[in-house]
Amino acid sequence: MARSRARWAVLGSSDFATEWIAPAVRASSRGTLEAIISRDAAVARRIADRLGAPLAVTSISELPAGAVDVVHIVAPNELHEPLALEAASCGLNILVEKPMAPSVASARRMADAAREAGVLLAAGHCMAWAPPVVRAAEAIRDGSIGTVVSATIAASFDSPPAGQWRQLRATEDGGGPLQDLGPHMVDVLLRLLGPIREVTAALDRVAYDYAAEDTSTTLLRFASGAHAVMQASFACSQNDLSIQGTGGRLTSREWLGRDFAGELSWTPADRGVGTFGPDDHPTDPLSYQLRRQNVYLPQVDNVSAAILDGTALAVTPEQGIAVLRVLEAAIRSAREGRTVPVADDRGQAG
Repeated sequence: MARSRARWAVLGSSDFATEWIAPAVRASSRGTLEAIISRDAAVARRIADRLGAPLAVTSISELPAGAVDVVHIVAPNELHEPLALEAASCGLNILVEKPMAPSVASARRMADAAREAGVLLAAGHCMAWAPPVVRAAEAIRDGSIGTVVSATIAASFDSPPAGQWRQLRATEDGGGPLQDLGPHMVDVLLRLLGPIREVTAALDRVAYDYAAEDTSTTLLRFASGAHAVMQASFACSQNDLSIQGTGGRLTSREWLGRDFAGELSWTPADRGVGTFGPDDHPTDPLSYQLRRQNVYLPQVDNVSAAILDGTALAVTPEQGIAVLRVLEAAIRSAREGRTVPVADDRGQAG
């Protein structure tokens, strides 16, 4: 009889891995938490006992044959490729945290290895299930704001120097807000507005003098002709999304979160600079009713269903690679002080 639940191993001992990822696996109706993987055997055992996982091991290859179906890799960026290659060599399916890899070339090697091993590889762009993002995508598809003209998106939090790895590594090596928060924003923009053709970016240290720049701003031009501005910083607080169209505007002051409903409102096209007159009474924004969602739970459900039932992955390796192409172009733009096209693996612009 076919199994109804996929068996998961969570690789990582961070608070994020143990307080968010592993509990989502346990809460899923399609998954079970079978193993915790940590380089420190005592840490692995302690976490496994606390979370009720039968197995505690120090490496992927230490997992007993047939014990798990999928490994969720929750580790620093530079470890994603070697760990994914190890999992593929063991015949295990893979979910890897965002960004998918340190580079497009690294992510491509991961995708090739998974394909050759006959296993699934998914990228952890969990904002695909964020309620404001899901509803915004529906509104754009049904024409609620007409043709999309432009967008602004921001995600930032204050992160004073504390010796964290995202502060100690240069932006090129996975540090800083562009590499931490940028993947979420790029993924959302690609979902909502389509392929990105070129970027112009700036990176600076505004408040903190650690290895990575603490602030980034990126101007994006889409294949459709639409424009977007993307901001990420470790020196302030931001959580905003606005999408302007010929027929109205979508706005959110909480588009990014973990276990949340967020918010999204629609404002008609007559609310703008044409309403300066004293007799103008523009229509009030319409607030959508959004349901609370832990974004990691549907991610577990989707990957489990893909393994067990052949359901399509919501975030494919190609989507993860598409995000990396934009991030690489943004870093190159900031370093070279020019607009950089976003090219695919064949050098063709998106």
